[in-house]
Amino acid sequence: MARCSYHPDVETELTCTECGKPICPKEMVQTPVGYKCPEDARPRKEQLRYVKPRQIAVAAGAGLVTGVGGAFLVVLIGWGGFILGILWGSLVSEAVRRASGGHRGGLVGGIAAGSIVIGTLVTGVGWFTAIIAVVVALIQLAVIQFR
Repeated sequence: MARCSYHPDVETELTCTECGKPICPKEMVQTPVGYKCPEDARPRKEQLRYVKPRQIAVAAGAGLVTGVGGAFLVVLIGWGGFILGILWGSLVSEAVRRASGGHRGGLVGGIAAGSIVIGTLVTGVGWFTAIIAVVVALIQLAVIQFR
């Protein structure tokens, strides 16, 4: 009888459907195609980056609502451009991220930035505030990384 790859003291007859490693019930992860080891059950990076067309449409809708709506609020309040830019960018990026199913990256960041630019053009918000909002949104969506 085989021994678990993760717990050598445990005998098992269960193997990973992906790589064939012996795994015990503690380590098995149930997937639609059978039991897998923890490494093979983890989603690959390309799976996290792929955004379905429906998710793109919903994210764009949420971005436009928060981008234009946030711009109207910034104009209505009228003061504190730097702080309002941070809040506006954060609001738009979070709305777009949630609407896209939790995705981050270039496409979702582009939707957020585009939504802020459209809100700026529609309402006439100052470009300083808009640039702050775009930078904050892109940082939150991990498009711009500081390391």
